[in-house]
Amino acid sequence: MKTQMKTLADELRKSIGTGEVIPSNKDPVIGVDAKKPDAAQGGKVSVKGKKALDIISRIREFDCSDQKHLLHPRIDGRTVALLGRLKLASGLDMNRVIAFSIVYLFEKHPEIKGFIKESLENFE
Repeated sequence: MKTQMKTLADELRKSIGTGEVIPSNKDPVIGVDAKKPDAAQGGKVSVKGKKALDIISRIREFDCSDQKHLLHPRIDGRTVALLGRLKLASGLDMNRVIAFSIVYLFEKHPEIKGFIKESLENFE
């Protein structure tokens, strides 16, 4: 009988290769899932809670894999701290949140795109 000893690195390589994620009890995303109230327990999610969960799921689904440009935004300390706590609470990367926020801003306010276009036409 041959026993194999797997290191954490071996397990990670295997999970990355197959695309599956091996959850751990230290995973912040699992911690969030564990805190969700269960319908059988009679727990209710507030309207604000539903909105927060909706936006977090939209950020998770946001595809930023093909983005090649790297920016270094200047962000105040309070916002950086808030983004750090968001990462701990939900597992969302700061770069993903910032990229999603910029795309969301332009989607919700198309007048900004119009202003840019107008300004560039008047510039020439």
